[in-house]
Amino acid sequence: MKKVFTGLLILAAGAAAFWVLQKKDKPITRTDIQKELLIAKWKLDSIALPKDSTNTFMTGIIGIVAPDLMAYQYELKKDGAISLSLGDSLIKDSSRYEWNNENQLVWKEYPADTSSNVFTVSTLNKDSLILQSKDSVILLFTKVK
Repeated sequence: MKKVFTGLLILAAGAAAFWVLQKKDKPITRTDIQKELLIAKWKLDSIALPKDSTNTFMTGIIGIVAPDLMAYQYELKKDGAISLSLGDSLIKDSSRYEWNNENQLVWKEYPADTSSNVFTVSTLNKDSLILQSKDSVILLFTKVK
């Protein structure tokens, strides 16, 4: 039964990523984001590059880094802290997030980080989170239960 559920979850994540990739290159903007749904533990399921990506170096880097990023659990807390854990052990607790004026998620590796990553939230619901960067890289997260 667990294998069937896991298979259906992977199929749903793939369908969601496919649906998002079929959209135009412009990010999907939403004004009705329920920000409190972000507060949870998340697992990165997939990283999708834009279709017209001709930069093979970037594709190679993502291919190398993606398995490592997908091993972590990302806990986003109410105070803006992000904890990275691997299994039971805490790896990093200095990352932060905040919302900007355009309802975009700003991810900082360190609290004083001036070169933060800005993501448009394409989907945020009770069990999935899809973020799109300025260069159209899409990150698909699912909630850890």
